[in-house]
Amino acid sequence: MKIVILGGAAHMAQPAAQYLIKQDEVKEIVLADINSDRVQSIASQLGSKATAEVVDVKNKQDLTEKIKGAKLVMNFIGPYYQFGTQALETVIEAGIDYIDICDDYDTTIEALKLSEKAEKKEVTALIGMGASPGITNVLARLGADRIDEVEEINTYWVVGDADPGGFGALIHYFHCIEGKIPTFSNGNFIEINPLQLETSREVDFGGPVGKVRLYHIGHPEPVTLPQFIPNVQTVTNFGAMLPQYQNLMFKTLVDFGLASEEPISFRGEKVAPLEFLLAMISDKQSNIESKSSTTRKSVGASRVEVIGTSGGNPASYTFTKSAYDTMANSTSVPTGVAALHILKGQINQKGVFPPECLDPKKLLMDLREAGMFSVDDDYEVIEKIGTEIKTSSLFDSNLLE
Repeated sequence: MKIVILGGAAHMAQPAAQYLIKQDEVKEIVLADINSDRVQSIASQLGSKATAEVVDVKNKQDLTEKIKGAKLVMNFIGPYYQFGTQALETVIEAGIDYIDICDDYDTTIEALKLSEKAEKKEVTALIGMGASPGITNVLARLGADRIDEVEEINTYWVVGDADPGGFGALIHYFHCIEGKIPTFSNGNFIEINPLQLETSREVDFGGPVGKVRLYHIGHPEPVTLPQFIPNVQTVTNFGAMLPQYQNLMFKTLVDFGLASEEPISFRGEKVAPLEFLLAMISDKQSNIESKSSTTRKSVGASRVEVIGTSGGNPASYTFTKSAYDTMANSTSVPTGVAALHILKGQINQKGVFPPECLDPKKLLMDLREAGMFSVDDDYEVIEKIGTEIKTSSLFDSNLLE
């Protein structure tokens, strides 16, 4: 079967491509990207199954031609809010299955509106299948399936990448903390101010990450989970980047308009503030790295809390992981494993839908086989039913039986 990976030269796409190229079901992978030199180089490193194509996803005719004959299109082109749903719409019209790692709440809202069109075309379109959103949603489903009445779901994430591989994630973060963001509170979708100190929470993840102050961040989990987890009344998403001082600093820059993509006049030239800001950050990072004699390790952490009642008693499941890992690996490998499930017909739901619609047990078990969730980075599970408390690791618990 043939896969087309849009954004095939992107840092985030590499772990998924490396996983899928080894699978017998995959006969051909086409890496499609606007960066000709880089995508050609990556394709040559992957071997004979891989080829490279130059594509402009904003050109519908070009994109339609490049995805022809594919069984599945994987979309790693971000930040997603900059491209909207054009790629997804083109893939649906072509009648091809689709998967992405969309982590922008507004694009997620628009993507879900295309579900009926996808159903009519008999297209499986799985969106937001990364780490957060992605694994956070899957764990929320796993916990929700064990509780009679789910009242609240809280998702948390921390990213500390030593080598982020570009500014895509940072631009996405600026978007997440700008203006008003959606959340779900007491049975209603509401808009709130992101990254406010007064509504922040300090969370102790243990492991290499430890205690971190987290903030309301604009993300897809509060958009999708209330639609697909019955009767839940509150869904939140809290996040932060490491080092911690960056979060409030970035918020200040965003509020002052320095993350704007709208050009302004400066000394007779039109300059986008965001372009200047990224150039300045890049220069500062280069100077710091050239003077540093130490090598930082990438770390990441996540937590999902599912709270409700079972048998009339208070009940909750809390999943926590804190580990040395890169954002690309923790995000892209789940996409690759879910992509293989689509190719094998193990995910056959039609329409546009998020990860909480999947079978969490099957996905998590196959992720472990793919090398995730080893002894050092497994999730700790705290199960509370009434006054009884059980603590275990995810794969030592009975949750996946």
